[in-house]
Amino acid sequence: MNPNISILIVDDDMNKIQNIISTIKTKIKDEPLKIDQAISVSEAKEYLLKNKYHLLISDLQMPLHTDGELLPNGGEALIKEIYKKRNKLNVPLYIIGLTQHHEITTNFNNLWKVLFYNMASEDWKTYLRDLIFHIELIKENLNQFLIETIFVEGKNDFKLLQKTTELYFEEFVSNFKIDYVDYGGGTDWVERKIIIWCKSLNKKVDQTPLKAIGLLDNDLPGLRVISNLKQNISEESAERKTFSILKTCQKYSPILKSIKNKGIEFHTTMEDLIGIEIWKMAKNNNWLEHRKDENYVGIDGVCHELLISKGLTEDEILQTLYKVKDEFKDKFTNLALTNSVSLINISYLLKECINKLKI
Repeated sequence: MNPNISILIVDDDMNKIQNIISTIKTKIKDEPLKIDQAISVSEAKEYLLKNKYHLLISDLQMPLHTDGELLPNGGEALIKEIYKKRNKLNVPLYIIGLTQHHEITTNFNNLWKVLFYNMASEDWKTYLRDLIFHIELIKENLNQFLIETIFVEGKNDFKLLQKTTELYFEEFVSNFKIDYVDYGGGTDWVERKIIIWCKSLNKKVDQTPLKAIGLLDNDLPGLRVISNLKQNISEESAERKTFSILKTCQKYSPILKSIKNKGIEFHTTMEDLIGIEIWKMAKNNNWLEHRKDENYVGIDGVCHELLISKGLTEDEILQTLYKVKDEFKDKFTNLALTNSVSLINISYLLKECINKLKI
């Protein structure tokens, strides 16, 4: 297997990113591309701390942190951070700036070239194709192999799935990757990763699509992302064959299925798939809080008395009325990791992920 070309794109304009990927794919048609994307200096630094890249393509305007103020010199700030030895970042082999603002194309960095981006222009496309051709010739300097990947919303989801893989699917540990970012993750990050993955149209040696999973919570942000992807990526397209979307829904948990069968439904997250004994310990530790009205689906005024009248057990009532407080999610996850039985429902979810990845 030949190593893949690895690229980090730091930009928040998904149309621009898709145009970049399409341009690269005209030069590298059949070879998989490892492409990551960040939208801030902090998120880019996280990628550069964990990965090595052949090429960094960066916008010049970006915030220091996700949802921060847009800085005209954000790209310059990123390059300076890359070259600070104390940051211990992996310096890309090549760096280019790509900006839609013609007036600042000469005000970036003395070493690396800045290109003016215009969707209809051929100048930047020609330069990028030539650079990709050069990287193709020297890519063995970095071994970046792309494999089937599950994209999750955050670190706790990663820890739960990784531990469940080790416990229940040890034979598959090296067959796929679970990917997340500490800073700036969440549903929007999963959506961006899936869009970039499917636009790359990567294939395996046998020319079948290299697949990814977007794993989302079954809550309002997760459902919004699922709707966006369905609207923007045609079911009949080649891109749609490169990924699947799964959510942390009731079907993986007997207790959640029982609650739903009794007429109560609420938006679920990865924590809701963890065994009830962990929930009981969390309640004793004061790690839980009442769900808000908007957490329930199609029902108002959920209370203990209503749930008793519908025949719910005490365990079902506990999980229906409460959710994990944000400040205790790390402790809740770490407690679950100590008990293999508590992860059995997550193993059902992971089994479907593995089946969808066809590994």
